[in-house]
Amino acid sequence: MNRIGRLLCIRLAARIGLVVGIFFGIILLVEFLDTGRFNQTATLAGPWTATGLAFLSALRWSLLGLPVTVLIGAIVALIDLHTHREMVIVSAAGHSIWTALRWPVLMTLVAGVVVTTVVDSYAIRIYQQFDAAQIGWGRAYGVQNRATWFNQTGDDGNYMLFARNVLRGGSELRGITVFRLLEDGESGTRIHGERAFLESGYWRIEKGTVLDVDRAPRAFDMMELATTATLSELSLKLGTAEDLSWFGLREALRRGINDPFARSAAETRFHKLNAMPFVLIGSLLIAFAFTAGYRRAGHYGWTILFGIALGLIVFLIMEMADRAGTAGVLDPIAAAWGPAIGAIGIGLTIILLREDGTV
Repeated sequence: MNRIGRLLCIRLAARIGLVVGIFFGIILLVEFLDTGRFNQTATLAGPWTATGLAFLSALRWSLLGLPVTVLIGAIVALIDLHTHREMVIVSAAGHSIWTALRWPVLMTLVAGVVVTTVVDSYAIRIYQQFDAAQIGWGRAYGVQNRATWFNQTGDDGNYMLFARNVLRGGSELRGITVFRLLEDGESGTRIHGERAFLESGYWRIEKGTVLDVDRAPRAFDMMELATTATLSELSLKLGTAEDLSWFGLREALRRGINDPFARSAAETRFHKLNAMPFVLIGSLLIAFAFTAGYRRAGHYGWTILFGIALGLIVFLIMEMADRAGTAGVLDPIAAAWGPAIGAIGIGLTIILLREDGTV
């Protein structure tokens, strides 16, 4: 890396980090101002757990808004470079904007990969280790410890599984009832059990009773009921794919997810994480497109406003595409990669128009 690339990377990283930190602080303040939930969490799990959950929640919201904060931070950094005429010196030294962009783009790509695979994964893991669902936090595990229905299938046929309590992300159920789905005219079987544990390819039901219309009730200590469901699939059914890391989603998709809605949500989330570094590159290109040019008067007000507005539009499109892909309305690959390609295309087009005058 040459001195110009080092200067741009350090200045961009510092300003983007500052903006991300400010947004993180604002979100954290909002979390602490929700005194009702914070006090309830402190009562149930202690003040340190409540504080930790508030920090993790703010961190995850900050990661969600990275495309906008990267854009704003890059704009602030470029204006600072222009204020000290450092970008003018770069141009006067014979370096084009494409040369100046090379190392910042690489830095953004590496940072995006680290954020989506490492930071987000550790945040989710710690969030789950706090057992957030049991004390009123979390999204994907928010239905734990509540009555829940599961539509199951396997070698033993199709059946509905009702559980009064859902624990450990769906791997343990308490107070269960199984309702067989049979053809018309066939006698039905109902199974009651104290608890059920998800094993590889089957539910292990303990201490229950089998009820049939044409025979006496039969008690059992342990019964196996075949299922094609996996723990990752149950976790998706319990909530959202937002609470599965990149590694968890990859493993779930590798094993296969039978439920079409859960599969669409998992694929959209997985491809969205893969596309996130390129969305950040698109935000960086948009920032360069609107602020990299020299202005004798030094007025950037409208230019900055247009750049931020365009970044917000890209973010909104990304979120709407994510909702459409999660619901199965839009192909997950198109929903995830469309905004990234669009942001990069917009940034490159504007840079070409401003620098070369043609596209």
